[in-house]
Amino acid sequence: MSSQYEGNAGWQRVLFTAIFWVVFYISQFVLAAIVVAQCVFTLVGGSPNDQLLRFGDSMSRYVHEILRYVTFNSDQRPFPFSDFPKSDLVITAEG
Repeated sequence: MSSQYEGNAGWQRVLFTAIFWVVFYISQFVLAAIVVAQCVFTLVGGSPNDQLLRFGDSMSRYVHEILRYVTFNSDQRPFPFSDFPKSDLVITAEG
């Protein structure tokens, strides 16, 4: 029985998995900054920041892609090997 991860392909997959695990770790700091900033915007301005809402949505999608890759549930390498996820949030003005 042949596996797609034999030889160099296996080592390459393990290397990229380790790299993306580090990226995942770093992304947690970015997400923490978004959370803190959104809390400040909400307390000071009464609502979250729209641009941070979109960026937070994109970041959460990116982290999801990383986790799918490092757990071997996907073979698609996340950004920068594919497009950075785009937010599909529709933000409307309350009034």
